[in-house]
Parts: sequence; structure tokens; C-alpha cells
Amino acid sequence: MVESNPLNAPDTHKLIQRFEWNARHVIEDPTALYFRLSRELIGDGKLLVLASNVPLHQPAPNLFFSAVHYLLMRENPDKPSPLREFFPDLTTSPNTYSDPYPAFREFCLTHAVEIRKLLETRRVQVNEIGRCAYFLPAFQVVAQRISGEPFALVEVGSSAGLNLLWDEYAYDYGEEMIYGARDSEITLHCRLRGEKRPRLYAEFPEVCVRFGIDLHPNDVLDEDAMLWLRALVWPEQIERAKRLEKAIALARKHPPLVIEGDALDLVPRAIEAIAPDMPILLFHSFVLNQFSSQARARYDALLVQHSAGRLIYDLSLEPKEWPAPLVLTTYKDGKVSEKQLAVCDHLGRWMEWEA
Repeated sequence: MVESNPLNAPDTHKLIQRFEWNARHVIEDPTALYFRLSRELIGDGKLLVLASNVPLHQPAPNLFFSAVHYLLMRENPDKPSPLREFFPDLTTSPNTYSDPYPAFREFCLTHAVEIRKLLETRRVQVNEIGRCAYFLPAFQVVAQRISGEPFALVEVGSSAGLNLLWDEYAYDYGEEMIYGARDSEITLHCRLRGEKRPRLYAEFPEVCVRFGIDLHPNDVLDEDAMLWLRALVWPEQIERAKRLEKAIALARKHPPLVIEGDALDLVPRAIEAIAPDMPILLFHSFVLNQFSSQARARYDALLVQHSAGRLIYDLSLEPKEWPAPLVLTTYKDGKVSEKQLAVCDHLGRWMEWEA
């Protein structure tokens, strides 16, 4: 755990940059609550000191706002904090005309001890199932390359494992046909941008084994862990929150296998446990951006090393650039080739196919 001394001034310049960038490029909507709060927070020394307790490599704005959201969701609704009225998902008549920052600041300072503990112990593990709309056509690219043979599927940074249930969802790309599990209660809507289109098939690729790996898995049967996942959803995104709740309900009926541990330790062991003639597809989204540069380099080196005598694919949606690129990397006998398949919205709302 990375600790910050509250008596020392944080690196406020970097924090200011991170909140500003997140507001402009991630939230984007100037009317959104977190955008409005970010504009004020970057000039508030006391709250920047509190935000400095975010561990290294964790996205500070997401974690900070989610900690506040989580505490509001846990409070007694019969004795609501004044801040609650500004959260559209926590009240039937949200206050959109008053300045939310005074109530936000008071709440943060009143609950500073609780917020600091959350910042030090929780992680941004969004488990956004909307991203499955990118994974599906990429999985089909892999299936084509291996002539439709079954493959092993491993998610790195799986959180609660909701993306491992990708074949339990229906997919609507805005072009008449619904793909996937058409009778599912969960339909993922993704708009296709640009001129190119991914090849989509009625049948899913054949997966023979699937599991996830996470340093801090979120158990779908743990109510508090699921409340934290819910708190990671922005307050205006009510439909997204409802979709998450449906995915959690589905996962409780069919709990995905998520193994606890460090990916740098478990990925090599997982590869070795799978038959060498079985292709492996590792996939991850907004996970390696929380690794140090040394850890990312080690992850790549491990895949090169363990591709001796076997075929490994690595599908990544990592914000090296913005919008995030969807990249498929092939490892075979120590040789590496990379192809960018698409650029994508981080929440699954649109995709621009390039392959």
C-alpha cells in the first residue's frame, strides 16, 4: 500500500492535471456532476491533500469520487446528507440549479477519515460489461485465425468476472441484427463509427475453459463488494447502473471463476497448466494502465517467454492513447506481432473498427 503523509504537501500539480484531464476527456459533459465538482476541486488545497492518499497508478478522480459516492449510498436515507440531493441516482428530484461544491466539500471534510481509508484500500475495478461489445468481434477474429478451433480464455484484472459471462449477453450494433444470446435480459448497445465494420457471426467462438485473475477479486456474493462496484458508476448513468445490477444477478446464478493473485505470478502458471496445443487468449481492459512501466514490460516478457512451442494471443484495451485502442498481439515461439483492431469509447458506447 502506498501511503501519503497528510502533513506533507501532495504533488498537487499532478493531481490538478489528472482531475482536469479526466473531466475534459473522460467525463466530457460540462453539466455532469463530477465535471462540475472537478472544476472547483482543483483549486481546493485541503481536498487535494485528501486526494493525495490515492495509491500510485490508481486513477485519482475515479477513486476519489467513487469513495464519496459509496459513503452516500451507505448512509441512512432517512437522515440524508445535503450532498445527496445532487446525485441523480440517489434521489428522485436531483438538485440541478444550486452549486454542489459547498455540500461536497463539507461532506469530504466531515468524512475525511473514512474517505482516506477507502482511498488506501479500494481499487478502481469498474468491471464494465459494455466493453464486451468490443471483445466479441475480437474473439471472432481469433477464432477465424485458428480455424474455429476451441481456445482457452483468461481475463487479467477480472474484478467480479462479469466480462467472463460475455456469451450470456445480447449485442446490438445498431444495424438491425441482434447478436449473441438474443433472449438475454442484458443487451449491450454499441454504435459503429467510421467506414469499416467488424465481421460478426451468429455463432459464438468456442471456448473450452475460462477464468479470471485479479489481485483483489470482487465476490459477486459479497454485498459490500458489489456496492463498491455500483459506486464506481457515475451518478447520471442510471441505465448503466441497472445493467450492472442485472449482470451481478446473472453472475450470482452462474458464478465466474476468478483466481486471486498477482497476474505476473499467475499468468505463467495458468499458461503452463493449459495443454500446449490449446491456443490461449488473454484479455484485459484498463488494467495494465494501473501497472508500473516495469511491471508492464515484465508482463510482455513473460508472454514472449511462455510462447515457446505454443500460440498465445493478448487482447488489450488500455488507455495508452485516448480514445483507447483495442490491440491484438500474437505470441508464437518467442515472436511477436501486433495489430490494432479498433479505437473504442471506454464505456462501450461506440467503436471504430480498423482491422
